[in-house]
Amino acid sequence: MTDKKKIQLIYLGVAAICAMILGVSFWLTTLRGKLREENAPIVEDAGKEEAGDLWELEKDLDLVKQDGAAVKISDLKNKVWVAAQYYTSCPMCAARNANSLLGVYNEYKNEEDFQVVCFSVDPEEDTLEKLQEMTKSLSVDPSNWWFVKAEREPLWQYMRSEMKFGDIRERKDPIEAAAKGKWSHDLGILVFRGNTLVKKWHERLPPEALSNVVRTALNEIKKDEAVESNE
Repeated sequence: MTDKKKIQLIYLGVAAICAMILGVSFWLTTLRGKLREENAPIVEDAGKEEAGDLWELEKDLDLVKQDGAAVKISDLKNKVWVAAQYYTSCPMCAARNANSLLGVYNEYKNEEDFQVVCFSVDPEEDTLEKLQEMTKSLSVDPSNWWFVKAEREPLWQYMRSEMKFGDIRERKDPIEAAAKGKWSHDLGILVFRGNTLVKKWHERLPPEALSNVVRTALNEIKKDEAVESNE
């Protein structure tokens, strides 16, 4: 083999390696972007949640709960309430509700100041009948576990801008939609004390972390009530 051919082979080898590196880099970038898009609602808010940042709900919102009764966010001003997004056909919501939410509900359901509120991200499909079926399937009391709905656009806007939930996206891949549900949404759990968001909990945190936040918030509510009764 001549020196010229050796040089040509070396250049070809280098070019092939560079192409392979670029291809792997592009694949990793695409994969990272897809994962970021799928998990953004939880991951992007984790910094705030870990730093313990608080914010206030400034606006009210009209809602309808599973029994057809009209309620508002302001009805919860004296409650410690746990908020989550859901829709009735979401398999991941079902797992989250049956584990994390049901666990904290069963622990505090006898507390007068405690409430669970699940907001439908698919209110057109989530009829009152379906919401009532969810209530029965979880064996929860509709008086302190609300499945609520409203007109989609105002509700989505409120959840994003006021409550600081992540964006809601429709899954276009039919295989992914069949496995995970039609809507990609925030699976985090928010804990409010009245109008104040005190914590965002997600699956990376142990269940006892959610319970501890609720307990602390309930104790603060009780202290406030005691002060008011003594005045």
